[in-house]
Amino acid sequence: MQYLWKKLLIILFLISIFFNQTLSAEINITKLLILDKSSSSKYELEFSETYKFRNLFFEIVSCKNIEFDKYIDTAALIRISQNDNIFIGWFFKYTDELNMYSNKIYEISLTDC
Repeated sequence: MQYLWKKLLIILFLISIFFNQTLSAEINITKLLILDKSSSSKYELEFSETYKFRNLFFEIVSCKNIEFDKYIDTAALIRISQNDNIFIGWFFKYTDELNMYSNKIYEISLTDC
């Protein structure tokens, strides 16, 4: 019986830690700049978790500030779904050449996270 009480207390403790982290987590607003190559139009998207733009569906997985020696950048791990194609990759604010997403119609850049 004592073993079950210990197990229950551990589970309740872990659940309370999880919910505290969930409630105290700050909401990150991610800003993307989308260039529509077919019409030469720019679109600025601002969202916190998920966003649907035309036939693209964006989901923010993570957002980090990177500091390494003199290198400072902001990176966001973004999941992009288009029809049946799914891309998961990092987008960088200052080093656009590291962004690996390619699309015939859209060029996507991270402007803030």
